[in-house]
Amino acid sequence: MKKTAIVTALVVAMIALVAFMVSVVSAAPSAPAQKVTFTKTASDETPTVGDVFTFTLFFAPTTELTQDVDIMITDYNPEPAYLSIIPGSVGGGAEYSPTLDAVVWDGWLVVGSSGLAIPYQVEVTGIPAASLSSGYVITNTATLFDQADPGSLPTATAEASIQIMPRQIFLSLVMRNWDSD
Repeated sequence: MKKTAIVTALVVAMIALVAFMVSVVSAAPSAPAQKVTFTKTASDETPTVGDVFTFTLFFAPTTELTQDVDIMITDYNPEPAYLSIIPGSVGGGAEYSPTLDAVVWDGWLVVGSSGLAIPYQVEVTGIPAASLSSGYVITNTATLFDQADPGSLPTATAEASIQIMPRQIFLSLVMRNWDSD
């Protein structure tokens, strides 16, 4: 009789534990819905010193966005010693801020819009001496956030990595007094 009572108590306890775990899992907050897509690409992922290439930011609302959002995008120059943003090349309604050394866009993302691309050009101005043999990797990160209601959108980031390669110079070989014998 005692064994039956113990087994019954254990079965009841296990059922209660399973029921509790199911209720905790279902009550756990879900991840916030992605309301905005935000990407960044580089037209050349392995530029050399002296090259000019284009970064392009793209953002658009998803079907989860239910109201227009007042957003700001900031894309700082990650390596001012080796990269230079070309101010006159900034498009998509964005501006270059010399104070921040960044590309900045400020405006409304409208529900149902097809999105906006912000291209801008960057010149590779140098490379660290220690990286002359292997190249120098830079990851450039842009941020997007809701200005009017900072908690309404999770702050989004978009990254693009490039690897600055050293410029290779090939010197011609001049042979003098070559004897074919």
